[in-house]
Amino acid sequence: MVQIDLLRLRQQRTLTLAGSIGPDSELWTGSGLRFADAVEVRGNAALGVGGGIVVQGSWRAPLVYECGRCLDDLQVAVERSLTLLFVLDGSWEAPDPDVRIIDGRETVLDLQDAIREEIVLEAPRYYTAGEEDGRCTRCGSPVEEYRSEPRGADGGMDPRWAALKALQTDQEENDGRSQEAGFQAAEAEAPHSR
Repeated sequence: MVQIDLLRLRQQRTLTLAGSIGPDSELWTGSGLRFADAVEVRGNAALGVGGGIVVQGSWRAPLVYECGRCLDDLQVAVERSLTLLFVLDGSWEAPDPDVRIIDGRETVLDLQDAIREEIVLEAPRYYTAGEEDGRCTRCGSPVEEYRSEPRGADGGMDPRWAALKALQTDQEENDGRSQEAGFQAAEAEAPHSR
């Protein structure tokens, strides 16, 4: 759990923040993310002007991705900075998605939903392992194996791409005709000098 004791914060004005959110927490349901381990959060919470709270620090999430090249599972630690702003209800007029409203009577501020939002928005959705010397750093296979045009069952072009290919060919032909017609019009309008 990642929470701030607001009574202590009001007394001390700043607090050190350290906590974690487990990889199997219900908080991640529907996020589309898979975690290898707990998300770690570190930082400071400070009492701001008018009773607001500013949380600054970082989060580190050990995510599990399916490699975009070889489809093997990859564990990638994603780390980002974190800044959260909380203001007292009624003290902030303008609608701003980065400003969160809290009730002045609360004694504990749970940061988990705000942290979830930050991670879901910041974590990459896809990941491809690096390549070194023409090989995938994850599985060692030559990356050229994964660089090809979509093919159908018979080895030819995938028929689902045929309509797109036809549009591309039509566009190239039209561009060529338009360009030729433009040259002819320009020649006809140009003054001839003799």
